[in-house]
Amino acid sequence: MISSEYRSSNLWKFLLFGCLILGFTACENSPPRPNVSDEIISYDTIKAWDITTYAAYAEPKPQFYDSSGKSIDLLSFAKSMGVNTLRFRVLTGKPVFPHATISQLLVLAKKAYANKLAIWIDFHYSDVWADPGNQAVPKQWEGLSLAVLSDSVKAYSQQVIQQFVAQGTPPAVVQIGNEISPGMLWPVGKFTSSPSEAANVALLFQSGANGVKAASPKTKIMLHLAGNSTTLWWLGNQYLTAGMQFDLWGFSYYGNWHGCDATVFMQTCQNLGMRNSKPFIIAETAHPFTLGWQDQTGNVFGNTNQLCPTFTATPSNQKTWLEYAWRSGKIHSQFRGMGYWEPAWVTETSWSGLQGSPWENMSLFDFNHKALPGAYFTWR
Repeated sequence: MISSEYRSSNLWKFLLFGCLILGFTACENSPPRPNVSDEIISYDTIKAWDITTYAAYAEPKPQFYDSSGKSIDLLSFAKSMGVNTLRFRVLTGKPVFPHATISQLLVLAKKAYANKLAIWIDFHYSDVWADPGNQAVPKQWEGLSLAVLSDSVKAYSQQVIQQFVAQGTPPAVVQIGNEISPGMLWPVGKFTSSPSEAANVALLFQSGANGVKAASPKTKIMLHLAGNSTTLWWLGNQYLTAGMQFDLWGFSYYGNWHGCDATVFMQTCQNLGMRNSKPFIIAETAHPFTLGWQDQTGNVFGNTNQLCPTFTATPSNQKTWLEYAWRSGKIHSQFRGMGYWEPAWVTETSWSGLQGSPWENMSLFDFNHKALPGAYFTWR
């Protein structure tokens, strides 16, 4: 019979040998491997393109070219130009072009992660565009009370983000609503001026944020507003007083609507950031490279009176506008980045009429889909 002393000695040797083979860490009481949601791709300074419409294009998607005419992969090119984040807008219901479906966005999210590009989700909480002039509640949520609507927003937000997490592409940032200066999910969440209205918006906002955090705890939550400097300062303080909690301020900045003096605008953003010790991002900006057109769809920016002084609609001034906005923001301690809205919403030469692009002259690619100087803007 083998003695217990011999058995103990050899067992110890066996375990030691196993540790040497497998590595000492396997035998230590080390923490488990992080979940996918803990391996999130994110960046301290966001340099973003919103390319939702690119995701919505049917296959084969439009072909893009660099400035020399060489065919490029859009995401690889964006990465090489210093872009580190892609922004996707998400509509409820059954989105149709130029809006992408969740399935289309999930496909593009995988390609983004393959290119080391972070993801930024922009929830509209509407079946149609949501902006300061429209925050229509989705058809499926019409007539719900504030309490039930809040629960629905939380469940929906969690369910969507879980799909990104499940495939290994958790978003770095999620907006709870798009340009919600007048509130969200009208009429229940409409905000005009009263504290009680602001409280309703705050409740809906936090419900969405809680749903996102339940699915992806490390994802940062953004409050996205639009307005001129005076409006933003008032709105921001109203929402903070109502109890909104978030990680990032997001502001739209188009000179035509929000003021041509970026110095004044960015100072307001900085002041709001200091107000609650949160950084700010210019969530959207853009500038036309021409006032001409390729299709018969009316362009959003098509008149000289929509331009800021000295910033005419030329390829070089498109780039100059980006440099101006970036430099004006970067001097502030709370500034954490900027995004260009729909740089790849081009018109296909076979399209016309209602199938055209109202943003064709704001793209960072010309009417032949060749990269413009603005696409080569350096994020520094």
